[in-house]
Amino acid sequence: MNYGKLVKQACNQMNRAMDEYARASGLTGTQMSIIDFIGSKSVVLQRDIEAEFNIQRSTASVLLQRMEARALVTRQTVAGDARQKEVRLTPKAERLHEMVAVYIAKQQNAMTSEFTPAECATFVRMLQYFIQLNHDEQAPSEP
Repeated sequence: MNYGKLVKQACNQMNRAMDEYARASGLTGTQMSIIDFIGSKSVVLQRDIEAEFNIQRSTASVLLQRMEARALVTRQTVAGDARQKEVRLTPKAERLHEMVAVYIAKQQNAMTSEFTPAECATFVRMLQYFIQLNHDEQAPSEP
């Protein structure tokens, strides 16, 4: 059994479905995920988005610039630290947040409803292990 291939296929299918749903609202699946993340927190910095989605600073900057251009988010420099940017939803994105949250909750329920809590816990443990395993392999090796 090739677990990596199955994880990739599942991820691709989930991304396609989310992108298709998002398209009806003029969004991408990634934008939906970011709206959901920001909407569920009181304060979000750009670095929080980088950590949550495991993306590089440059990738987060491009995503957020595009979302700013579409009037979905605003970024403001944090008082006392000009390097940090606080990211907030605009009223337009706030109106979309409920729809986004409902879709994500339905997807989560669909993914877990066929399995016992113990099976879900095992699945989460396996995914966390795979993530850490690949993270460790990317670290520079010692001479």
